[in-house]
Amino acid sequence: MTEERTGRVERPMEFWLEDLARRRTFVKPEHTIRGFFFKGILENIQTLGDEALVRRCLEACGQESFVDFFSYSTDLLFPILFTALPTLAERHGGAEAALRQIGRQASTDFLASVAGRAMLLMSQGRPQSLINSLPAAFRVAMSYGSSQVEWLGPRAGRLSARGGFMPPPFHEGLLWKLLEAAGARGIQATARPEGDLDIVCEFSWE
Repeated sequence: MTEERTGRVERPMEFWLEDLARRRTFVKPEHTIRGFFFKGILENIQTLGDEALVRRCLEACGQESFVDFFSYSTDLLFPILFTALPTLAERHGGAEAALRQIGRQASTDFLASVAGRAMLLMSQGRPQSLINSLPAAFRVAMSYGSSQVEWLGPRAGRLSARGGFMPPPFHEGLLWKLLEAAGARGIQATARPEGDLDIVCEFSWE
């Protein structure tokens, strides 16, 4: 990942583990995620880490595997991240960088799927069109939360994700890769929390 991050202070591992633990306290029984999202996260962990790390993550969440369109408790996401993050942080320049890489890899995997390829084709190299498809993609993957895109100019916008559980750096990496895939250059993506589970990510490109 080559985007500039001047003026940013990277938060330490302890901060993000505490942030994830705090987010976990808000999980309710009705909060579910499709199996393909879990499979994608594990594939990301294998790409960024290795197969042994994936096995440890599966043991930590008590699952042998995930079925694509079966709904699983969001709570299973946290033992996976708690297990993977320390190892990925060592390999990718810290916890914050590792979370961005997970988001970046999530975009890569999505764009390789049938739905992702269709979205990329329909966008015809227009970053705005691809980003506008994000809310619909989120609704397919998760039973909760909402998101919307607000355009602040021809090459600048704001993604508001409400009621989600992934931390801000994940959203930065996700948006960065989507914009890159649509041909954007000189990309900036900066996410911040708003309230307990809401995240706002402002993005732009040259």
